Amino acid sequence: MLVGGGTGGHAGPILAIYQNLVKRIPDIEIHVVGVGSGEEKYFFSKLPHYHQIKSGKLHRYFTIKNLSEAVKYAIGIVESFIMIKTIRPKLIFSKGGYTSLPVITAANLLKVPYFLHESDIEMGRTNKIMSRNAKKVFVCFPTEYYSDIDKDKLVWSGPILREDDSTGKSHKSFFGFENEKPIIFLTGGSQGSLALTKALLDIAHKLFPKYNIIHQAGKHSIEVAQKFRDSLDESERKSYHLAEFLDPSGKVDMMWEAIKVADLVITRAGSTIAEIAILGKPMILVPWKYAAQNHQLKNAKYLVENNAAVMIDEKDFTSEKLLQSIIATLTNKPDHTNSHKVIFPTDGAEKICDNIIKEIEDK
Repeated sequence: MLVGGGTGGHAGPILAIYQNLVKRIPDIEIHVVGVGSGEEKYFFSKLPHYHQIKSGKLHRYFTIKNLSEAVKYAIGIVESFIMIKTIRPKLIFSKGGYTSLPVITAANLLKVPYFLHESDIEMGRTNKIMSRNAKKVFVCFPTEYYSDIDKDKLVWSGPILREDDSTGKSHKSFFGFENEKPIIFLTGGSQGSLALTKALLDIAHKLFPKYNIIHQAGKHSIEVAQKFRDSLDESERKSYHLAEFLDPSGKVDMMWEAIKVADLVITRAGSTIAEIAILGKPMILVPWKYAAQNHQLKNAKYLVENNAAVMIDEKDFTSEKLLQSIIATLTNKPDHTNSHKVIFPTDGAEKICDNIIKEIEDK
């Protein structure tokens, strides 16, 4: 049983593990569990065993909304308990996050073994709770950053990368570009970042003469971006590819392609940065200042220290500073092609699946 969803950052790795396991053991029965979010449909809707449960996102501080979230969480535990009793999985793999907590709570009650994966350099609160009884905890960053987790459980797997079935060539035509201008890719993730979007749109007219732009706006800023696109003349529109979410579920994984064709990626500092680093792409990171335990800032600093990115602190972030950073980065063209060899293993999915297969074969 594979558990994780809600956002693309959780669902994408789950699909990668699913694909890897099916390739190795074609007759394996895998059940995937999520919360039925819009982002999940791109990854899970075509799978034969896709289950949706309730789950609440609980906050440390008291709000009225916390009451309704607690009810969802309780319902999710009951749903998970019944589901696990019915399916009887040999092992559960969790990508973490609030989606996974009801399932892992039920797994603990039923004594079903489970593995976890953590994408950030600072382990999230939910994963810390779940790690107490996990058999193994796979982590994206080196194990010394997780000092409060039992070292015997920790495995440095690196990120879980989606499979890339392409020839390795980049395809600018997927994004409608008919010129050879360098490509800037800005993404705020599946949720989107209004701050990044507004900054980009402020300077876009200065960028269009020299650059193409791929913009994954996300649900929180797609309307603002669409109005901007509608205002462009025909020549500028040919240099601007806008999407709410880059679909990974078709014959072409558009998110992966966007990273591959980009000469520069501008993003927050969540789990996607590992994929970008592994492809050796120059990055401008703007860590979200409200991230739990300030983990995005810590993620970004790790990449900056290893010469894999530049960072703009959100308190200093302006459209003018972004423009200056874009020009400086694309003019200097830093060589990040070997950075992944230092900062991330590239076989995370394989390592995790090796351990999953060994665990279920030993039962």
